[in-house]
Amino acid sequence: MYYGAQYYRPPFPRKEFWEKDLKNIKELGFNIIKLWAVWNDVERKEGVFTFDELDELVEMAKGYGLDVMINTIVEGAPYWLYEKYPDCFYESVKGEKITPGGPANIPTGGWPGLCMDHPEAAEAICQFIKETSAHFKDCENVVIIDVWNEPHLEPMYDYPSELLCACKASNAEFRKWLKVRYQTLENLNKAWYRRYSDWNQIVPPPRFGTYPDMMDWRRFWLYNLRRWLEEKVAAARAGAPNKLIQTHCASACYMGAVGNGALGTELADEFLLAEPVDLFGLSSFPAWLMGNTREEHFLAHMINLDIISAASRGKTFYQVELQGGAGKPDVLGHVTPDKYDMRVWNWNIIAAGGKGAVYWQYACEPAGVESPGFGLTGFEHENTERSLEAGRCARYFQKKGLDEAASVLSMNGICISRNASLFLFAAERQEKMYADSLLGAYKVCADAGIPVRFVHTDYLENAWDEGLRVLYVPMAIALSKKEQDDILAFAEKGGKVVVEAAAGFYDERGEMDVRTSLLKCVFEAEDFSILYQENAERGKKAIMDRDGCLVCKGVSYVQTMAIHKGDALGFVEDASEEAEESAERDGMPENVGKPKETEGNKRCAYARSTYGKGCVEWIGTYPAMMAKREADEACTAFVQNVFVSKGYDMLQELEAEGLIVRMLHKSADAEALCNGEKYILVAVNQHAEERKVMVKVQGEVFEAAVPGYDGVLLELSSEACEKASTDASNKEEKKNGC
Repeated sequence: MYYGAQYYRPPFPRKEFWEKDLKNIKELGFNIIKLWAVWNDVERKEGVFTFDELDELVEMAKGYGLDVMINTIVEGAPYWLYEKYPDCFYESVKGEKITPGGPANIPTGGWPGLCMDHPEAAEAICQFIKETSAHFKDCENVVIIDVWNEPHLEPMYDYPSELLCACKASNAEFRKWLKVRYQTLENLNKAWYRRYSDWNQIVPPPRFGTYPDMMDWRRFWLYNLRRWLEEKVAAARAGAPNKLIQTHCASACYMGAVGNGALGTELADEFLLAEPVDLFGLSSFPAWLMGNTREEHFLAHMINLDIISAASRGKTFYQVELQGGAGKPDVLGHVTPDKYDMRVWNWNIIAAGGKGAVYWQYACEPAGVESPGFGLTGFEHENTERSLEAGRCARYFQKKGLDEAASVLSMNGICISRNASLFLFAAERQEKMYADSLLGAYKVCADAGIPVRFVHTDYLENAWDEGLRVLYVPMAIALSKKEQDDILAFAEKGGKVVVEAAAGFYDERGEMDVRTSLLKCVFEAEDFSILYQENAERGKKAIMDRDGCLVCKGVSYVQTMAIHKGDALGFVEDASEEAEESAERDGMPENVGKPKETEGNKRCAYARSTYGKGCVEWIGTYPAMMAKREADEACTAFVQNVFVSKGYDMLQELEAEGLIVRMLHKSADAEALCNGEKYILVAVNQHAEERKVMVKVQGEVFEAAVPGYDGVLLELSSEACEKASTDASNKEEKKNGC
């Protein structure tokens, strides 16, 4: 497992602190430090590489038994490179070139570096990575080369409202990608509704308007950055074939660091970026970015971890950067986390199957707008309650031997679609609707203690064989034919699928054709209608069952349709003017009577149909988003009832209200339980008050009290079938006096 801290980002910390700091890092129980190899600090003159300070730190770390990861930072490009290749700048669609300067996180400047679509820039970048990797290939305590710090289209953090990159080289790569995608200009013209006569006439969309060109441009960039990563990985492997190669995302990009969605803006996709590397991870700054309360940022941190875990597909992942001290903005810092934050964040990582935490950063930043933030230690590099708790967690989880434990996949899944997210970006940056829907579905499961995981449509065809039995598909307005076919194939095998309003109305290009949607296929539906819920003060339209009981409230939109297959389970009043006036006068929904399927003033808004061995349900609104945005009880209950409460097929019962519950196993065989195999149930309490967890396995009952802001490990093995282990982490805290 990897526990430690980001330590060196030139020129800080100053050399006089190094010996004291590394000694304390070891004493805290950490085993690794991260050092930045910033390009303009290393290659100050072309072809001359200077690693003196990094070499000294690597050797000093070796003396204290600390491993090292080297993070190559090409975003701090040398100024001689800008002079040599003045045409390689990133460029907006408005023609603005992003010239080099000093950002918040690179004191030596040179940000944002050069666009790798320029062959000269790509060659220079890969040469730096290769040289750096080769320099450390024989250093036994240098164990990881991180080739890309938070991969994304680099300028987007400072230029979020711009559309980048539209430089000459990127335009050429875009056209090349389009030629592969569409084969002929005639096919592209048909897809984009254009009348181009030459490929060279194509430029990136300068504004939001039609969907196909914008979705294709952003999709191109997701795959283009994957190509850049592959080139960087190849360079590192050429330089140091014996080292582990790593990258780490700034967040789960479908959520974004602040929960607004980042796929179409920042242009990183964890489900594309995890595959080329040996190790994968993420950065998280929960108290700074992820919520206004503890409960908010605890849950936001957890959903990011679970999405990254899903993207890793069983590959080792961990928290490569975790907030160590106060964030920014404000002159003297922002919210400073305490020991309870550190504790829950660490438990979150373990629950998600992560293998440790490396804090950003060990010492407070002494210069720039990040100063005086992020220090795990104090202003004079002294220990704080944060560093002591971080060290205690490192010792505790390493002692538990969780380095070999792997996640057990839940039978409950929340579907993630690249097309759905990109469609909402193309609809004038509405990705927050998608992020809120993912978080809403996730939150209601957490509130009820229901184990759940994320399933990306890239891997949906394998989901049944991987144990998935229930799939909730939130706000999937745009889906490719393959995505819809895979969803239906999952149901055909016996799975339960629940889709929200307008599922598959648009294809992956953003063109609407309800005739090809899965709703048409499953329900033989027609007479589609969508009502916009404009005035919240008048009350949301409600979906009622046949007995007049509330199924869930409408949010933003309510879709209705006539079905010719399956069962109509829920209805809304007709959207006609007369029905609207009647509903307003009578105080709908309370006075809605028992609707009949044949009544003209009732329209179907909730239905279920068998499909193969399984079934498909459709709800004509967005209850997951409603559950997140308004904490609506009816919408919350609807989403919770979709899932299997025990979460894992091997369990007989699970009661864990208000707890995050995940299963780990410590064997290559995940089939047998309490038969020589060792399983661990992780329960995390993100709330102040104590909670209880109970699990029943093969007739044996295991119970534990989970203290506030803490977690427990329940060992379920052949030995534990006789006696449950309920180690709460705060027991060691009391013993050690931390």
